[in-house]
Amino acid sequence: MTKILITGAGGFVGTHLIRTLKSSGEAEIFAAVYKATSDISSLIPTDHIIAGDLTDFAYAQKLIELTTPDVIYHLAALSVVHSSMSQATTVMNGNTTISYNILEAVRQGAPKARVVAISSGNVYGAVQDTSHPLDEKTPLRPLNPYAVSKVTQEMLALQYYLAYSLDVVILRPFNHTGIGQTTDFVIPKLAKQFVDIEKGVISPVIEVGNLDTIRDFTDVSDMVKAYILAADKGLSGEIYNIGSGTGHAISEILEVLQSLTSAKVEIKVKDDLVRTADVPVLVADASKFRKATSWEPKIPLSKTILDILESFRE
Repeated sequence: MTKILITGAGGFVGTHLIRTLKSSGEAEIFAAVYKATSDISSLIPTDHIIAGDLTDFAYAQKLIELTTPDVIYHLAALSVVHSSMSQATTVMNGNTTISYNILEAVRQGAPKARVVAISSGNVYGAVQDTSHPLDEKTPLRPLNPYAVSKVTQEMLALQYYLAYSLDVVILRPFNHTGIGQTTDFVIPKLAKQFVDIEKGVISPVIEVGNLDTIRDFTDVSDMVKAYILAADKGLSGEIYNIGSGTGHAISEILEVLQSLTSAKVEIKVKDDLVRTADVPVLVADASKFRKATSWEPKIPLSKTILDILESFRE
């Protein structure tokens, strides 16, 4: 039976990954958690949930020794982009240390394991040519400390592949969303406000920043299936974009939300909500990954948004 370790397993993506792995085949799943945003004790046995701080190398070593994994999904990171500006050193130092500790612990204790290292489409940053989706050869021009930390994590993963022949696959997922994502992220944040307006909890006004910001959104269920395919079919040492290839402006998201609710909402654009370090356009060219794995996203964005709305209504 394949032994799988998921770092950051208590977070939004981690919980969806656990559910998908459980439904797709036999595997023994171990979870590394720090401060979980959701309870996973109903998903896997409590003795397979190992709590600790991955900035502590002793914990990373213990984690690998206890689990002796065949596959590692390295999701653990400080991952809220907008707060990384005010917590720059915490985000950059923390994410770098977390990745170094995991990779070094794997090198020492499980050198044959496959590591799926999760980076981010945010590494592309201030793209100079936004006329077409971004492939893996697009220059990296990070715009915020979170993106800088992800570039560093990628370089560490690549170093361990080149220097020690560690079996590492690096993924750059673009935006993904779904049930369970916190309101730190744009679609759940907006959906929660629409539902609160429906319920009469808040006045029917939503204040937003730049309506023209364009993102490539994928349902989290499709995204975790891509992670699993990457573990199975990705080439060691390679970097892959993952995304739908379709961009949606925030104004479009608001239109979909408005169409799915009975509440009449006034949208107010406020200059002080526009983030100067935000990436204007991020749309993935994931053809390299699709060719390697035959992955295709299945869930339309409108269905994902409806699911999120319904989860808040419940």
